[in-house]
Amino acid sequence: MTGSWRLFLLCGLLQGAGCKTGTNKVLFATNVMPVIGSCVTVPCHFTLEKQYEKYLKPECLPIWRKGDNDVPELPDLTKESTGGRSVTFRGNLTAYDCITTFYNVDNGSYYFRLDCPNELKWTFKDEPLTIQFKGDLPAPLLTHPKEQVVEGTLVELGCSAPSPCHPHPTIVTWTPTLGLSTQLQRDNEVTSTLTFTASHRYHGNNVSCTAIYFKQSQGKNVTISRSYQLSISFSPRNTSVSGSPCHPAREGGCLNLTCTSHANPPVSEFTWYRIHGERILQIGNGSALSIQLFNTSNWFFCEVLNGIGTEKSNVYKIDIQGKWIQN
Repeated sequence: MTGSWRLFLLCGLLQGAGCKTGTNKVLFATNVMPVIGSCVTVPCHFTLEKQYEKYLKPECLPIWRKGDNDVPELPDLTKESTGGRSVTFRGNLTAYDCITTFYNVDNGSYYFRLDCPNELKWTFKDEPLTIQFKGDLPAPLLTHPKEQVVEGTLVELGCSAPSPCHPHPTIVTWTPTLGLSTQLQRDNEVTSTLTFTASHRYHGNNVSCTAIYFKQSQGKNVTISRSYQLSISFSPRNTSVSGSPCHPAREGGCLNLTCTSHANPPVSEFTWYRIHGERILQIGNGSALSIQLFNTSNWFFCEVLNGIGTEKSNVYKIDIQGKWIQN
């Protein structure tokens, strides 16, 4: 349906450049699919044969017909129908604009007619507007980056939903509000963009896009949401060392060390170091290490690596007299 609307708008804006002109013709989407219980606004543009253009005056009346019956017009744009089938004309006839909002209509074909106080009286019988209702409210369409998102970069999420009734446009909201959001109504669709800076704090969280529809028949809003789980790559964080002696700590005994870190992707490499005076000695690899205790130099730390970056842990010290100290 989106393609049909775009085709219509191009013809309306580029009259004389690829569109049929010089004939009595009305242009709008081939099929309009409003939501049951809601009004629907139909973009509309028409052309006239050259001989009739001079008769197009402000006094001309726009009329919509279904079968042999005229659809009643609700002329006051500040009001809307609460009863039977009706239309509100919102266009400027002298600009060949026939945009119209339909209320309480049913499925079927509707025909546009010009009724002027002169020779111009024309029903566009060859181009009916076909209205076909959707039974269920559609969920919004949520778009997200296809490439992996890295911490510190800008992220843009998009959300779009149909907005068939211009007097009651669909509203799109984001939860949580991570950054700046903008909303744009174009044709019969509303789009919203959420822009924020990627952070490790958001990794694994769900972001929801909610479309708020107004159902005229019920006089209330109806909401439908769609969610997306954020996946953000970040370098290791909160890297730390914990340890426990195999027996009461003493020289010649052993110490079990464990290195933990929070990272996405997960840590792929663990490296252990022992501080010996002014020297730093590499003593092993892996997330866990069992090491022999000496009378001196019982200071340890680990360094972790993933595909994004590295981080060193705190320095862990154990007193071989049995008293634990962690810096």
